[in-house]
Amino acid sequence: MKVCPVFVDETGVLSESVKRQPIYGIGMLVVPDVREITDSFYRVHFNFSSALTSQRNRIRKEIQTRDTAPTLREVDRMMHSTRHHEYKFSEVTRYNLQQYVDILSLYFSFPGLEFHSLIMDRHNAGAGLHKWNNEPWEAYTYFAKELLAHRLTRDVFAVVDLQGTPRKATVYLEDVLCSISQVKGCLRATSDMSIYLQLVDLLLGCVQFDFKVHMGYHDIASRRAQEKLQLIGFVKSKLGMSQDEAFLPDG
Repeated sequence: MKVCPVFVDETGVLSESVKRQPIYGIGMLVVPDVREITDSFYRVHFNFSSALTSQRNRIRKEIQTRDTAPTLREVDRMMHSTRHHEYKFSEVTRYNLQQYVDILSLYFSFPGLEFHSLIMDRHNAGAGLHKWNNEPWEAYTYFAKELLAHRLTRDVFAVVDLQGTPRKATVYLEDVLCSISQVKGCLRATSDMSIYLQLVDLLLGCVQFDFKVHMGYHDIASRRAQEKLQLIGFVKSKLGMSQDEAFLPDG
């Protein structure tokens, strides 16, 4: 493909205080040939959705065969399994960890895919919003452009996770990204419409969480943190890294 898609997502909230959101990042996934791999990813995705439906039906049958009311855990599991499924790093649990491993295992089976990220510690002066008149939107468009401009090596069409443009904005993401010579077009889309945007969320989440842990910004004692660390450990094993090794040198 002469022009291939690149999928872009962010993590962290620039409009929040540095104390609450100390790490911010943007990730991008270049997919050189979607013809060969899209069906494979959606096959895994639909299998996961089917498993959630089966789980919901099993819980319902168990409740119907007894006289007691459903437990809070059962209600929670049924509500979870009725939602439209979307892979999100923040949603990794012991119940779905294997499905997240499965989708990332498939990702690593296609060597042509390229993932790149820009991660920054907002305590550093270079990441301060004062450079953009304290406008998070302008900072976001700048960081997105920086990542793509420095890492793209081929012509692409950018699909960016939807962030609403502020009403008073004078800067438009599409214009900013299309000012890069390799970007031939751009649109914003919700992540639930694309498995590739969800893959960016997962990979970027792994890098950001690992950075936060190594910088001492996150308590890893909780069960949820341990589940995320297991997923990160899987990614590191696929990259030939040790479990204690940081993704980023400064981390």
